[in-house]
Amino acid sequence: MRWRSPLCAVIFLSLAGWRCAFAEPAGAADNDAQGQNGLAEVVVTANKRSESIQNVPASVMAVTSETLERASVHTFDDLVNVVPDVTISKTTQPANNSINIRGIGTYAYSIATQPATVVIVDDIPQSFQAQAFTSLADVQQVEVLRGPQTTLLGKSSTAGAINITTQGPTDTFTALLNVMGTTDDQELVQATVSGPVSDTLKFRLSAGFNDFKGTLHNLTTGSWVDGQSDETLRGKLVWQPRGGWEITLTPYMIDTIASCCTGALSFMSPGVTFSKSNLPAALIQQGITPSPTNTWIRNDIDPKGDAYEIGSGLKIVRSFDSGLSLASISSYDHYTLHNTQDTDGTSYDFSLIAPGAPHGGSANGGYFTVNGVTEELRLVSPSTGPLTYLAGAYFSHADTKYDFVRGSNALDPYNAYNGYLYNGLPQLPTSNSTLYTSYLEHAGIKTEALFGQATYALTDRLSLVAGLRLHHEQIWYDFWDRQHAVHYGTPPCSTRSPTVPISTCNSDTVTTQKGAIEYHLTPDFMLFTDYATGYTGLAYDLTSSLTTRTPDATGVYKGVPQGDAIAARQPVRAEKSRNYEVGFKGAFFDHRVTWNVTGFYEELTGFQVQSTDTITNVSELVSIGKVSTSGVESELATRLIPQLTLGINASYDIAKMVDFPFAPCFGFQTVAQGCVNGGQNLSGKPLPNAPKWTASLNGEYDLELGNGYTSFVAVTYNWRSHVIFNLNQDPNGFQDSYSLFNLSTGLGGEHWKATLFVNNLFDTHYAINRGRTGSYNVSPATPPYTNATTWTPGRDSFRYEGIRFSIFY
Repeated sequence: MRWRSPLCAVIFLSLAGWRCAFAEPAGAADNDAQGQNGLAEVVVTANKRSESIQNVPASVMAVTSETLERASVHTFDDLVNVVPDVTISKTTQPANNSINIRGIGTYAYSIATQPATVVIVDDIPQSFQAQAFTSLADVQQVEVLRGPQTTLLGKSSTAGAINITTQGPTDTFTALLNVMGTTDDQELVQATVSGPVSDTLKFRLSAGFNDFKGTLHNLTTGSWVDGQSDETLRGKLVWQPRGGWEITLTPYMIDTIASCCTGALSFMSPGVTFSKSNLPAALIQQGITPSPTNTWIRNDIDPKGDAYEIGSGLKIVRSFDSGLSLASISSYDHYTLHNTQDTDGTSYDFSLIAPGAPHGGSANGGYFTVNGVTEELRLVSPSTGPLTYLAGAYFSHADTKYDFVRGSNALDPYNAYNGYLYNGLPQLPTSNSTLYTSYLEHAGIKTEALFGQATYALTDRLSLVAGLRLHHEQIWYDFWDRQHAVHYGTPPCSTRSPTVPISTCNSDTVTTQKGAIEYHLTPDFMLFTDYATGYTGLAYDLTSSLTTRTPDATGVYKGVPQGDAIAARQPVRAEKSRNYEVGFKGAFFDHRVTWNVTGFYEELTGFQVQSTDTITNVSELVSIGKVSTSGVESELATRLIPQLTLGINASYDIAKMVDFPFAPCFGFQTVAQGCVNGGQNLSGKPLPNAPKWTASLNGEYDLELGNGYTSFVAVTYNWRSHVIFNLNQDPNGFQDSYSLFNLSTGLGGEHWKATLFVNNLFDTHYAINRGRTGSYNVSPATPPYTNATTWTPGRDSFRYEGIRFSIFY
């Protein structure tokens, strides 16, 4: 049942007559247990067992709920403000977004590609990356595992993994309420109740509402866009009968109404015109003045990325007296995403210049459905003794469907194949001649794997780690081009196309490995080095390019329709990587300071990326020769005095295309800029949205006021160096370096806490995407020189203030 009211988050508390409260931030109780002079021990599950982060011989960063609150991290997107080497690349809709670690991500538009970064929630890997882009409600900790994690976490973790753990049930009754409002119209309500039902059964129920209107105002529709509203409901039921059994059920429901993603005009030179009729730009803008801080748009279709997800995990653990444990972890998830975008980026009525064209402009969008099941069996050894190990088996099956139409504003997939949406016209008279497209596609993947990892202590100081995974996957697809009545993969696994043989069912078997050496100079200082291989599976390019019927002019498939030629070149080969790390982890001054440093080098071959064919000018998923990422990561935490906690995290990372000599040019690129015969050499150029330098600081000073009252001042600072948002290095996609400074202060009592905060204190304006707009006629390469660009502001690209009030019991 879908629900859409902020009051839903607290109604169940009122009905039960329970007191509302806000729980003490995670880590505070641990700090008390450690003593007021030391840092709390950070426990992670990077190796699928609970252990101190200081004893894990790999690059892992953990962010507690306390840090998330201090840095105003409320959604998955906000993680980039606290984890230096994580970036999120956004394009037109959530399914095309990319989560990048160390500059490595998946830059593809097809539902039959697998991400390079896996997101795991409560031991369950998400099968579709768009599922991650929601609120972080009732989160206990976020772990970022950098570099390949395929040995234990499987495919789709070539770049790394983001492991999210939600809060568990409490042994005593607790309840909480958190309410927040901001000057730019964000509203947040979160409520939780938790406690025992009996001696063997305890529960946790959390509900949340988080609404942000958006950063851009559509003057045509009157709507704010590039915003998001989430309603979440999560439950945890833990049953601990006798005999070492523990059974945990984790049902959840997430309802998202989003208006992502679009951009506003940031620059337009005089002389720019619109459409093939060369209409004056002012006629289209209707009063909008392009500028670096413009937040007004005029589209007749609001962007949409509405999603609904429901599912559950079930974890059954049997622990034995010896310390050995056996676990079964099962999950089922159903996810839907309805997306729409304004293709022409204007509100102009094309029927005024093209007789027979439908009223309004052009839009595109579709409907995703994803169904996934997973099962993992896990055997974990006791934590004592010279040999510790973990072994397991894993199975998953994910099935995805996408119904897509690019046509007039009145998108109608049921009539799309009849050509109704352009009134029979193959394209609209936009400056880029927007082509009509309509297709329905399915993609599936089944995974089976055996894995294991062991650590052997040769001496009290020296240990060796070895891991291995045997992975087998089967992938398949079917594609129906409704416009041209062309089918691929029908009946299942068919090799037929209208012209040439193709492959629509494939399989692959690989092994991935991990090895590490850890040496403890002292109990609190460890040196380590590790080596790991990564694998991201075979892929299919299931996009509108498969509907292109123009014959290839050259090459092996000369004379063959481009859609058939693309299908014949599939599947796109898998990504494989090798990662090397060396570093140290140390605790100093009686655990008042911890400092972890890692140097790394990762090399990937077969890097999958959406590119444009230099001959046909058709967008195509390709596998480029080689990319690499190398650098240094540092995490420093201090509590030199009891009142002050401080964290300083930084990374230096060079993520680049090592071997990409025949890449497409960007629009209007000249010979002087490196474009020769329609292509350019991008070898040595940086990957998109991969800053070389990043740094973040977060700190809090707490002061006891007496009589049970406390106050605090907190600060967070985030700095990133310049990036390019385009793979093809278009200078219009350049974002300069920027920094964000957040400040908060508050007062608390025994059962309450009030916080005032200002984010982006110095009103720094930055973009999460920039580029040239294709809706206008420009001439940046030949005189008279003209150009038109757009920018997409981030959530905190403008200063805003807010208040957060918490009550806890």
